[in-house]
Amino acid sequence: MMTIRTTPGRQVSYGLALLVAVVGVATALVWGVAGVLDQVQQPEDFVRADISSSVSVTLTQVGPHVIYYESHGPAAVSAGQLKVLDTSQRAVAVRPYGLDLRYDVPGKPGALGTAIGEFEADRTGSYVIATSATVADPRAQLAVGDDLAPATTRAVLLPLVTALLSITAAIAIAARTWSRSQRKDQP
Repeated sequence: MMTIRTTPGRQVSYGLALLVAVVGVATALVWGVAGVLDQVQQPEDFVRADISSSVSVTLTQVGPHVIYYESHGPAAVSAGQLKVLDTSQRAVAVRPYGLDLRYDVPGKPGALGTAIGEFEADRTGSYVIATSATVADPRAQLAVGDDLAPATTRAVLLPLVTALLSITAAIAIAARTWSRSQRKDQP
């Protein structure tokens, strides 16, 4: 029969391994939850307008911007039905949004926001977004905002990697302690 003797040094090492795992996973969990909650609240900041009118939005950053359709039914507007004008009243190309991105519309129970198109802003300033599509839902709106997908992915993946690294480090510390104890216990 083999007995495992633990010395105070080994107990400290195993305790350190446990501490690394618990602190790493707890930190990753809090970080992940905070990041996801932040992304869930992002749609509150979108600029909105009824389908019958145009959305005028002042963009403070160049780069991609997403157009969302918000309604109690399925998306009834496509990227091809959208028109975007830049600060000089020139048409800006709108391409279909490549993913299936949806969110619950803040303050409107049962309403769903769906990413339908995106455009590239090459300068800051006022942009006008409109559609000539006819929509049955009188409460439907267009919304313009940031792309939620990349930040949400980071909010999940980075904490997950942190948790996995802390567990890996804890296992390495425990394995090293066990390996050393095995060498010392051999005659």
